[in-house]
Order: sequence, then structure tokens, then C-alpha cells
Amino acid sequence: MAELTTLILKNDLAEVERVASFISALCEQHAVPPELEYDLNLALDEIITNVIKHAHSDGGEHPFTVRVTLSDEEFVAQVEDAGVEFNPTKHPPPDLDSPIEQRRIGGLGIYLVQQIMDSMEYERTAGKNLVTLRKRITSP
Repeated sequence: MAELTTLILKNDLAEVERVASFISALCEQHAVPPELEYDLNLALDEIITNVIKHAHSDGGEHPFTVRVTLSDEEFVAQVEDAGVEFNPTKHPPPDLDSPIEQRRIGGLGIYLVQQIMDSMEYERTAGKNLVTLRKRITSP
């Protein structure tokens, strides 16, 4: 049976820890393996941090939503914000072959999310960004 939880977050980096604690408790409750829990927290940390740091430039309060669904088969997280349009699925991959000094700053976190999650989808509707992360759950 799937469990859906909605979190309303402030655009404050302290919220990343709140989400991590929630994900850890949810994973423990559903016997999700620790290495999978780590991946889920890492991916959400990256997406949430990007929203907090880059979605709004005015410094004001801008709440956003994280919806998490966990079933025996799949973990799904949807992060929705009303910030500037940003499609992480179209972000160019980082150049991992160049020396560090010559690499463009940014993009490594998004690349990492794409590598550890089974899918990352994006849509922009009604002035909002919606990023959906999916990861299959494998039995321990």
C-alpha cells in the first residue's frame, strides 16, 4: 500500500535537514535498505537546495511543496515551486574529463541525481516548476 505525505517547506536551508529526517523515518518504517535511503536523501537534498538557493532572487519567503509517495515497489518525490522556470532535465551534463580548474561551475548535483534515480521528470504548469524523482524499491 502506498503512503503519500505532503510537506510544505520554507525557502530556508534548515528545511533540508527536516526533509532528511522525514525520509529516514519513512525508510525505517518501510524497511528500505540504508544505501537506498542514502540515495533518496541525496537526490532530494540536491533538488530542494536548488529551489531554496535559485528559485527566487528577491530574498522573500517563498514556500514550496514536496510530496512523497512510498510503496513496496517505488519511491516518488515531487518538488513543486513557483520560482523562475528551470528544467533540470535539460541542464547540460558536466564535463568530467576536463581538469577541475577548467570545468564550468554548477550542474554536478543535477547530474548526480540523474545517475542515482531511475528517472527525473520536469513540467512547468500554471507558473510552477514540478520535478518528479522516481526510484524502484528492491527488497532487502
